[in-house]
Amino acid sequence: MVAARDHGAKLSILGDMRDIVIFFLFIAAVFLGVGEWRGWYLGVPGSTPVIVYKMDHRAVTERRTVNRDDMAMAMAGQVRRGSVTVQVTYERPISIQTDAAPLPERVVFEQVYRTGQRVNIDQIFDEGPGVYRLRVTYVDVTGNFTFRFPSASQL
Repeated sequence: MVAARDHGAKLSILGDMRDIVIFFLFIAAVFLGVGEWRGWYLGVPGSTPVIVYKMDHRAVTERRTVNRDDMAMAMAGQVRRGSVTVQVTYERPISIQTDAAPLPERVVFEQVYRTGQRVNIDQIFDEGPGVYRLRVTYVDVTGNFTFRFPSASQL
């Protein structure tokens, strides 16, 4: 009688495992189908790695420096398909404290990476206190990218 109960418990566990495996296979099929149809853009630059799959997308990350005269930025990754344009702009807004005149936004760095190229940027932009914008334009891109910026307390 005890052996019969153990056999029933094993069958119940196997049935539950089968349901979990079927669920994960269904989720994988949905991700694959959507990825082939629309592409993916997963992640937040500076917080998590960014994974792009067959996607056109433009991501803009903005940092304002107050305590520093420069802005450090790093980006790494491999372009497996498509092209990635990395652009850094600088703008000095009007300052009420110092009465400094504003400067319009201008490009301080721009680079295009194509299929098979490795992105490896590690630069310090020394334009002074102000607003630095990182614009990354993905055109039919597949790849994995990481970004590094100074923490908010250092800016």
